[in-house]
Amino acid sequence: MNYGKINLITPPDTLFNMNPGYLLVKPSTKLKVQFQTLLSAIDEDINVYVYDTDEADIAWMLNAANSADWIIIDIDNCDPVTKNFVSLLLSQPHTYYMTGDEITPWGLISRNRIYNLDWILEAFKKDEDEDEDEDDTEDSEDNNERG
Repeated sequence: MNYGKINLITPPDTLFNMNPGYLLVKPSTKLKVQFQTLLSAIDEDINVYVYDTDEADIAWMLNAANSADWIIIDIDNCDPVTKNFVSLLLSQPHTYYMTGDEITPWGLISRNRIYNLDWILEAFKKDEDEDEDEDDTEDSEDNNERG
């Protein structure tokens, strides 16, 4: 099996390329382990932005959010400064969040609450299946043109 290249990007670094990207905001150790397990099943090049520093670098986090295709926030692990920006990130359609907080109505801002990262692997499998279907369609079109 051929594994893809994983670019791990943390503050203050940036990387500009066309790879799909994930931003993990204040991930717990459990979330990091789940994500690492998923990375072992992914065979394409990706960027992983990780914002888990004790020093607030909100500008970096917001820039990384603009670069990432998916944002995953562990709300319960956010410090007070980062938590001030959670609602802004949750308003983005590609943001998913985890929380055990049943009091704060995060669901009014976003319905993208998740309880684990299994959906990422399903999304990659779906993308791979679609890519294979496109390849099959292109091959049959080529054959039709020749035949």
